[in-house]
This record gives sequence, C-alpha cells and structure tokens, in this order.
Amino acid sequence: MLLKRKKRIVIIGNSAAGLSALEALRKRDSLSKVTLIDQEPYPAYSRVITPYFIMGGIKGEEGLFLRDKGYYQRMDIKMRFGTEVLGIDTRLREVLLEGGKKEVFDLLMIATGSSPVRPRIRGLKNDEMGVLRNLDHARQLKDLKPKVSKVLFLGGGLVSLQTLQALYQKGGHYTIVAKSNHLLSQTLDQEASELVEQHLERMGIRILKGRDLVQVKKKRDKKIAILDDGEEIDVDFVFIGKGVQPNIGFLRRSGIKLKRGVLVNQQLETNIEGIYAAGDVAEAPDFFSGEKVNYGLWPSAVEQGEIAGKNMAGLKEVYPGNLKMNVTRVFAMPIVSIGDTGSKRVIEVLVKKDEARKIYRKICLNGQGVVVGAILINQVEDLGVLHGLIQERKSGEFLRSKDLWKSPVSYGFLLKNILQGKI
Repeated sequence: MLLKRKKRIVIIGNSAAGLSALEALRKRDSLSKVTLIDQEPYPAYSRVITPYFIMGGIKGEEGLFLRDKGYYQRMDIKMRFGTEVLGIDTRLREVLLEGGKKEVFDLLMIATGSSPVRPRIRGLKNDEMGVLRNLDHARQLKDLKPKVSKVLFLGGGLVSLQTLQALYQKGGHYTIVAKSNHLLSQTLDQEASELVEQHLERMGIRILKGRDLVQVKKKRDKKIAILDDGEEIDVDFVFIGKGVQPNIGFLRRSGIKLKRGVLVNQQLETNIEGIYAAGDVAEAPDFFSGEKVNYGLWPSAVEQGEIAGKNMAGLKEVYPGNLKMNVTRVFAMPIVSIGDTGSKRVIEVLVKKDEARKIYRKICLNGQGVVVGAILINQVEDLGVLHGLIQERKSGEFLRSKDLWKSPVSYGFLLKNILQGKI
C-alpha cells in the first residue's frame, strides 16, 4: 500500500542500515522525495568482506559493491555522496551540510555507522595506525600487504583476527597483543578461545595476553613496539583492532538523546518524532532484557534498517531486539557465537568437546530450559536452527534428552518435533 501524501525524507548513511531502510521505504512509498547522504563517494558496498578483498579472495573492487550506480536512479532518489553532515536542526527540520548547504526533511533516518577507536600511543600518530572500517582503509592495507612482514595487532577481537588473516604471508612475523585473558573475549568463552589460539599458534602467530602497547620508537628505518612490561618487538606496521565508536559527533547539539550511540525505542524512533536511527550508530533494545545496547553487527543493521524504513512509510513495526550473532572463519576455522553465552541468565550449559577434530559446541539454557545462546567451533551446520530456537524462545529440552546438541540438528528433525508438540 502506497502512502498518499508526498513527504521529504532524508537518509544519512549508505551502508547496511541506510540501504535496507531505503528499500523497505520505497516498496511502500514511491511518491515521497528521498535524499540519500553519505560521506563516502561510493555506491553501497559490503564492509564485512573487505578482509577478503585485501587477501585477494575477491577479484577486483567490483566484488565488494552491493549496488551499481544506476540503482539509485532506479530508486528515484537524490544522491549526495561524498558529503559531510555537520549537524541536525531538529526545530527547523534541516540537515546541515558542509559548504553551508541544507536538506529540509519531514522524516529523517540516521544510519551513520561507526569509526575505529584509535588509542593514544606514544610515538604513533593517528595516520600511522592501521585500521579497517571502510573501502579506503581496505585499499591502503591491500597496497601495504607486500611491503610488511612484521606486524603487531593490538586487540584480540574479530577485526584484528580478520585483518591478520588478510595480511598473513608465509615467513612473516605476526604478534597479537590483547589486554584480555583470552582472544575474542566479547564473543567466545575461555575454552572456545583456547581452540582458536592453538589454531593461530600452529600458523606461527605469537599471542600475548594481558598485555598492552604503550609506545613505538623509531630507530632509523626501523620501528620498535614497546609493551607495558618493557618487552620490545621489531615491527613494520601496527594494526589497531580496539573496537569502534558510533558516529554521533554531529548530533551533540541537536536535542536527540544520546548515550554511547543514538537512543531509539522499539520502532527505532528517537525521542524526536519522525527521526529514526538504525545500525551501528543506534542503541536499540536488547533481545533478552529490553535494555538499550549497541552491538554494531551487520545483520542487526539490516534488520533495524528494514523496520525503520517500514515505519517511515507509515507502518508500526516493532523491532524484536538486538540478538548478538557473530559468524566468521579464521584461517579456515568456522566460528559461531549467538545470543547470550555468559551472563547470569545462563543457568545450564550443554557442552561437547572433540579434541581430535577440534570441535567445541556449547548450548546455553536459562532457568526455564529455553535456549538463549550457543558457541560453535568447527561444527556449525545447524547455525540456522539454533538461531531460530533462540529467536523463537524455544525450549532446549529435546536437545538435552537425546544428546542432540552433540551433533548438528537438522531442519527436518526440528520441524517434526515442533509438529509433534515436543518443543
């Protein structure tokens, strides 16, 4: 059903959330004037596969792009690419742009994403820190790859590990320095992390936990990384994988409520009517608690953007809540983490370990026996089933009773048990 009244709609952001919002909106509203603003000059591309572009797993940059340039004309929108947003005047309903330009709006979507955290490190300027968040960063790292063989990765999260995989070359020297006591501490438990660490060490990668980088000294054409315990490491390059921060600086004086990111309700609307936010920039309700959280995950951004787009078109869709899900491969090792795997909500865990095959499977249940989370290493075929169980808040009793958690559960088996009323 199309909207009858033509509106002026502005979407800031051309990545997962912004693109998803645009498409959901245009399916229901072909009349309104839509302006899409983005700081980057490119058509929408996938940020999550930029490590594979650096690695050479994608032939050319064209493999990164989600839409071609003609797509935007077909969507009948006004494009302002390569344009910085300086602020929002919520009283006059204007988006303030560089060069004194403005875009007036009736409805506004904020999907400005996030930027890498750059810690202060003595002897290392911001532009000397390697980061990976956008296409320009990926291009720089791809060009740099053949020139560096001694790389220090600061941070033990997914971005560091994915970039390590992208830059890795046989004969190189690679060191991970992480403040936490295990890698992927925001994603995996200690046991799962140990499998990943062993896998990396077999590749010749050095892992230093509970440590930090404090200084980089330059001696002629060499760089020396100095850790907090005084250890010195020769490096060609330092990559920073210390997380991201939502891009909210331009909203500081707007009257839009902010915390870590933009605070939104279950409709993805801010405290100001007609202004929405989604994706990495938004703090939206958590799937389990309803508290405002910011996970910064691509699947959540797509889902949030779609719901915000529908609501801008006049629907009243409710966002079910942020459900953490990380799916990746690190040097061919599949790693999955879904939902809650370590809070007080987890009362019972079902664990299978197969050391010979390097398999680890952990299913987490709450006090009512409902599946709330899972960690899977090297045996991940039933990812979709487990995600569905968590999202539908289904009991895990049938998994426990037949030891089904020890091997992947098929969709057919799941459907049969639902039909028989067993779950």
